[in-house]
Amino acid sequence: MNKSVLIASLLLGLAACSAPEPVAPVTVAPTSASALWSFETSARALRAESCPPGTPDLSPLAIEITAAPVALDESRANASLPASVTFAHGWSLTSGNENFGGLSGLETLPDGNLLTVSDVGTFVWIGLSDSAPDGTGKLAYMLGQDGKQLSGKTQGDAEGLAVRDGLALVSFERDHRIEAFDLGDCGADARAARVAGLPFDVSGKTIGENQGAEALSILPAGTLKFGLESLFRGPSPLGIVLANGDGVLTGEMAANPGGYSLVGLDEAVDASGTPVTVTLYRSYDPIRGNRNIVTWSTSDLQIELKRPMLVDNFEGVAAEFIDADTLRIWLISDNNFSARQQTLLYAFDVDTGAE
Repeated sequence: MNKSVLIASLLLGLAACSAPEPVAPVTVAPTSASALWSFETSARALRAESCPPGTPDLSPLAIEITAAPVALDESRANASLPASVTFAHGWSLTSGNENFGGLSGLETLPDGNLLTVSDVGTFVWIGLSDSAPDGTGKLAYMLGQDGKQLSGKTQGDAEGLAVRDGLALVSFERDHRIEAFDLGDCGADARAARVAGLPFDVSGKTIGENQGAEALSILPAGTLKFGLESLFRGPSPLGIVLANGDGVLTGEMAANPGGYSLVGLDEAVDASGTPVTVTLYRSYDPIRGNRNIVTWSTSDLQIELKRPMLVDNFEGVAAEFIDADTLRIWLISDNNFSARQQTLLYAFDVDTGAE
């Protein structure tokens, strides 16, 4: 059998093995907007629970982060990107701190820096100066509701991140839930405050512990949206959080390209007040390696990352408008604490005025 036929056969085999058994998700839809969780009405209670009176504002641990510039594609830079998209910057990040790595959720902060979460239960801040890593960083271990450090993957597998007014909302896999941390008032001393429990099963079938809510976003109206990575290796259901603290599936599915899973969501608002949803999808197999697709809701265009581009396990996405017509999309990869992978930080600029 020649090489091309062998590869085609392997790809067909992979597709056949991953074909999901159809499962209808059990969904609950709110009867009105008043049934939805609201940041405005919930933030005060979450702050009080996460940062009780008398709790000190503890500074996170300062760490050094080395950023080595990298090219997206040494041979054909930008050749595979839409005309309105530019690869603005790229770096490979390393640190002497052994807990730096495993980064997933990503958010831009008002001070111009980035905040990420790690799947071993840490917050990691990446210092930026002129939109580039400046060598500084911070790290804080997530604390549970009892004020003790979250232990192990079961409790600390943080994946999705959304931040508003100093309150960080984090979605966790394995023990599927969303919790809030008042980093603005208590810093590293912020303890977890329960926001919502998330589904553990659908139609009587258990959701895989590593297939939970990778994607989390606060919508401009202050409601909370989450997305499961995949449902039994198939589609990625979307859900919302109700005012009673239940995370429920709405029946809506993410627009996953074939073979891809949902791993990130973020919202940005343009100069006219129009919300833009940015979505990150991921795929992997041993033959083609890591692949990603990034979409934004105001266009049919997309960013596709695949070999020969420098691609790793991108799981975090953050979006912001850096001027009236330029949407900056940040991506960060989870290196799984493996010497064979990298923590890559990428920035793409989308000229929305040209679309």
